[in-house]
Amino acid sequence: MKLDHKDFIKQHHKTLGTAPDASKHSADGLSNLFVFLILAFYLVVIIFVVEATNVDMTTVMISVFVFVAATLVAFAAKRAQYLQAKQEKELILLKEVLEGSRGGRLITDESDNTVYYNHKFADICRSCGDNYSYEELIKIFDSNKEAFPLFSALSDKAHRGLTDSIELYCEKPGMEGWYQVTAQPVAGHSGFIHWRIDNVTERYTNERALREEREKLIDFTDNAPVGFFSVDENGRFLFANATFARWLGEDLEVLLERGLLHTYLEKPLKNAKPYDLTEDGKANQIIELNMKGPAGNIFSASVNYSIVKSKDGKVRTRAVVHDLTAEREMRMALKASEDRFQRFFEEAPLGIIFVNQDGIIEDCNAAFARIMSMSVEDLEGRDFKSLIEEKNRGEVIQTLARMEKGEKAENVMEVTLTGGSRPVVTQLHARRFKQGHNMVLHFIDMTEKKVLEEQFAQSQKMQAVGQLAGGVAHDFNNLLTAIIGFCDLLLLRHKPGDPSFGDIMQIKQNSNRAANLVRQLLAFSRQQTLRPRIHDVNDILIEVSHLLRRLIGANI
Repeated sequence: MKLDHKDFIKQHHKTLGTAPDASKHSADGLSNLFVFLILAFYLVVIIFVVEATNVDMTTVMISVFVFVAATLVAFAAKRAQYLQAKQEKELILLKEVLEGSRGGRLITDESDNTVYYNHKFADICRSCGDNYSYEELIKIFDSNKEAFPLFSALSDKAHRGLTDSIELYCEKPGMEGWYQVTAQPVAGHSGFIHWRIDNVTERYTNERALREEREKLIDFTDNAPVGFFSVDENGRFLFANATFARWLGEDLEVLLERGLLHTYLEKPLKNAKPYDLTEDGKANQIIELNMKGPAGNIFSASVNYSIVKSKDGKVRTRAVVHDLTAEREMRMALKASEDRFQRFFEEAPLGIIFVNQDGIIEDCNAAFARIMSMSVEDLEGRDFKSLIEEKNRGEVIQTLARMEKGEKAENVMEVTLTGGSRPVVTQLHARRFKQGHNMVLHFIDMTEKKVLEEQFAQSQKMQAVGQLAGGVAHDFNNLLTAIIGFCDLLLLRHKPGDPSFGDIMQIKQNSNRAANLVRQLLAFSRQQTLRPRIHDVNDILIEVSHLLRRLIGANI
């Protein structure tokens, strides 16, 4: 139960005692001096009266005793009144301090009974009941299974004269948050405990956020793509991140415990201080060197190094390390990629040019130079529009302009290029780069294709002529058959010796020769498979001599 006003004054003064007060001692000194002066004056007056009036000495002594006793009683009553007023003032001051505290305050005795609590503690316990005791304090955190053992341990420490604190989370509606509970023994009163309950949610949240930010910073530093380290005046590592330790192939703890800077250099410096990376000892050092780990693995590093010296001779360095091994490998890969692209570009079987937004040829390969019968140097820097034949120049320029703006257009065009020794018909394929306004143009030489197309057209014409000749020969063969048949009928009526016999035989022979030519023409037009036989070329030439003489010149 809570003590009343007078009980609390008693407990307060028993616990805290009365502190020395300079004003109190000063007042006591003045009061004693005043009493002493009064007594001395009174004795002087009594002695004077006795000498003057010859009063009985016994009467005088009684009067003196009564006066002194009355004075002492009055002095004691005044002092008791002063002490009581001072105690009440101290009580009011103490209550104002406890009531004005931002945290809940509870004072319990050796049996954990409530001696005092402030209004803040009452507000905290109001959600659990109106008892406002140590048990109610524990109930605030009853959702936490570890709360009761923690409070028991805290109470035991306080009973042993030790001060300690715990932090617990409260899930009570309207009180959600983190609370710090402190148990402090009351000096001079064994078993009395001063409990303090403070809402530390904001501090806990800030500390957790700060801790998370610190962990993020540590994680970022350790896993940064660059190395960091710092050494002192003896070259001993004060700080290093995990990336730098991994590049060295050294354990980070070993590096920080006994690592020395110069032991990790492939070529240790002879005339340099333990913390220097160069022999000139400049405050700012930028250097490329090889660093070596304990396993012998070497990596090339670029180090941006700064040295800070204090007045007491201490040295602290700051270093940022870049691993050049990966960079060199990347450069080599990039160079290989560029060489591979250049080889594909130069050795491509079709012409390729790069044209900027102004239509100027920035680059071209050897195939395009061969198509144009010009050198690469003559083509680079030239206006591409000047190479297009005038009759389709406008159409090509409009199409390329639409493609440059991102519009869809026919990216395959037939373009005739001029400027070389002869006009060249090409097939143009255009592509626009996703970034920038440059375009890449591919050219396929269509000259051979055009020749083949002409030959194919001529062969189609020859095929048509062959088909026509076959049809004519077939009909003409029918006529020759009729002529030969009628010649045979005439020969039945005109025997040898008849004047018409020679003419009929001549008609028949010419008809047979004509029929033979028709068979050859039919065989050619029908693409018949002929069986080879041995012939006398002279006989064949004599047989077709009358036809050859009309087809070939007189000089053959």
